[in-house]
Amino acid sequence: MRALAIILAGFFLLALESPLLHELNVQQYAPDIVLVMAIYIGLTSSFGVGLLLAVTLGLLKDGFAFGTPIGMYAEITVVATMVAYRLSRRLVVRGPVGAMLVSLVFSIGASLLELVLSLVFVRNFGSNGGGAGLILGSMIPQALVTAPFGIVVFWLLDRLDALTTRNSDSVFM
Repeated sequence: MRALAIILAGFFLLALESPLLHELNVQQYAPDIVLVMAIYIGLTSSFGVGLLLAVTLGLLKDGFAFGTPIGMYAEITVVATMVAYRLSRRLVVRGPVGAMLVSLVFSIGASLLELVLSLVFVRNFGSNGGGAGLILGSMIPQALVTAPFGIVVFWLLDRLDALTTRNSDSVFM
């Protein structure tokens, strides 16, 4: 139930974000909501379930993104979830400042990973001189836009977890 709720929330947020960004013509500086969801999933889910959710959300984002190879965001989302899962034993994210900082750092890391994957897998990437410069130029602004959405997405997913999971200390099992 929890996994389905997270996937539906991701689809709803992407479906809301995509036409709004296209209408405002600010696709380049879009917040990476799926990345923030992947961080939350990595911090709160088991490894297997987290990876399945990350692949599904990454493929959803691939479907909404135009001009990128299919699977690019799925790979980035899976890597972010795996890193967040490994850090979950050492990193405790509490409060809005923690969510913002983690989202900021992961957004910069995701942009660098996107650059590396584009250089390796996209045939004509950088042949006209704009590919790497475009990603590096939008890396910091996108991270700064994504950071405040870390608070919103963490809060939303925390509420979804409260609605869809049973408490282990419940009297009724």
